[in-house]
Amino acid sequence: MATNQGHMSKLEAVNEMLLSIGESPVQSLASGLGDAAVAETLLDRTSREVQLRGWHVNTRRGTTISKNVDNQFALPVDTLKVDTSNPSSGRQSTRPTPSSSINAVMARSADNTKWLLYDADNNSETWSTETSLTVDIVKFLNFEHLTPALQMFVWTKAAHRFQKGLMGSKVLYEFTREEVLEAEAHAVQEDADTEDLNILRENAHVRSVVYRNNPGYNR
Repeated sequence: MATNQGHMSKLEAVNEMLLSIGESPVQSLASGLGDAAVAETLLDRTSREVQLRGWHVNTRRGTTISKNVDNQFALPVDTLKVDTSNPSSGRQSTRPTPSSSINAVMARSADNTKWLLYDADNNSETWSTETSLTVDIVKFLNFEHLTPALQMFVWTKAAHRFQKGLMGSKVLYEFTREEVLEAEAHAVQEDADTEDLNILRENAHVRSVVYRNNPGYNR
């Protein structure tokens, strides 16, 4: 596995959680220590919860997915959530409808073998008209693949819960809570910095208000 000194391994994160309750670190995730196993489970659960928000690092925007042989839009196994987006394909009416206008939800297939985009308008897991859809997908990444700021947020939040469940110290609870809030702030700031958000570019309503008196602006 490729290493980077700026990133934590999952083992390091688990050991930080153990240290937060005064336990000695372990040499591997398969140590057999009960508290280490609990810490790893809690780390995974917290990572999934945090990633579900959808961050720049785990969101794939404008991804085109195509139908399989069963006329279904099957989703990758690591999909946390998905949303149809624009621009190129969609339900046919008087004119092509952007993908963002299609009412689709993530659902388990009837045979329970995969996750699909379910056609909520027609109550069907098969699609008759669309051959491809443009979607934004939020993916679940392994802990090692998160950015350092997100890693910090995940393990401090997991450690906070770990300490609360095993020790219940009010003083320690408040101290670790402050660490969680600080780590979350760093993660949010990093996300904004790397995504290079521009409110004029991302929000059509704001853009129209700003430029409504500018006849030279080309929408």
